[in-house]
Amino acid sequence: MNSQERELFWQTLVSLPGEDIQAESQRLNDTIKFPKYLYRYRPVSMKSLEALRTNRLYFSSANYYDDPFDTFLHINIDTIKSEYASAFQSRESTEQIVEHIKVLLSKICTEEWLHQITADNVIQALDNGLIENFLNSALAIRDELKKDTWSVCFSENGFNEALWLKYADQHKGFALVYDLEKSENLLCGKQEKCQNCGISKYGTPLYPVYYSDTPYDATNFAKLVMLRKVSELTGTKFPLELYQSMANAVWEKERITLIKKECHKYDEEWRIITGCIMNAPIMREWIPSGIILGLRMETDTENLVVSIAREAGIENIYKSFIDSQNRLNALPISQFEPKK
Repeated sequence: MNSQERELFWQTLVSLPGEDIQAESQRLNDTIKFPKYLYRYRPVSMKSLEALRTNRLYFSSANYYDDPFDTFLHINIDTIKSEYASAFQSRESTEQIVEHIKVLLSKICTEEWLHQITADNVIQALDNGLIENFLNSALAIRDELKKDTWSVCFSENGFNEALWLKYADQHKGFALVYDLEKSENLLCGKQEKCQNCGISKYGTPLYPVYYSDTPYDATNFAKLVMLRKVSELTGTKFPLELYQSMANAVWEKERITLIKKECHKYDEEWRIITGCIMNAPIMREWIPSGIILGLRMETDTENLVVSIAREAGIENIYKSFIDSQNRLNALPISQFEPKK
């Protein structure tokens, strides 16, 4: 997908109201132009070779992404400070908020404890850094969100030199080729063991990544998460209107994890993301249609990787080379074998 097509995808995603998931999923899917092939760059390691042998794609937590701004919950600190300042701008407004808090907590707190909640105490707490403490709690949500966000990353370009350097051990690794038109290669959901799998039940959609230096503002979503945490910790059931005034949580995970800064746009990235919170290890079984061996892969390593790829049922094995146009390219490995 080119930049204009990714822009259309993103604008559609951020416009979804979260009211009819099935219809909105179809609407979003209609904006996606799926390539025929996706590529996954890998170094040669015990873990990657075992995944190759078993045709497994392991999901990674966003906690371990190399880009610290990936799946970054952007919170507008100035907005939160302004809202606090507005809410507690006078003693009268502070007293109204205190009374509202007492009503909400009346079912779970003693009268003695509730009497300690006064406008004077709140004003004192504000002077002692209440807003800063709230902001620190809100910012801590970032790490929790990353921990619970899992994905598998691909590129629609199998000859991206930067990705060969970064993710395939400087051309000493390999790139797996996935044919999106070969549905028979996707094993998930087709085996008896899949019946109780969260992936089979909730799905793992595939999306393009959008690139922009303008972050997605997730301030309202952060406040919603904070409110839910307070509700869980105190056992308080807040009015539905209070939740609705903040944000609709549907599609928020996609909006947060499917945007990266412009400097990464040449990755031409795609992601499979989980449809619900799951426990590690999370994986899909998908047979690659091919594998491309890195330009600098040593002979012994090449023999090992080729043997494992054939054992895994991978039909097409290619080897990288620099062509006559000084570009990275690949041909079937048979064309590099000595003629008898």
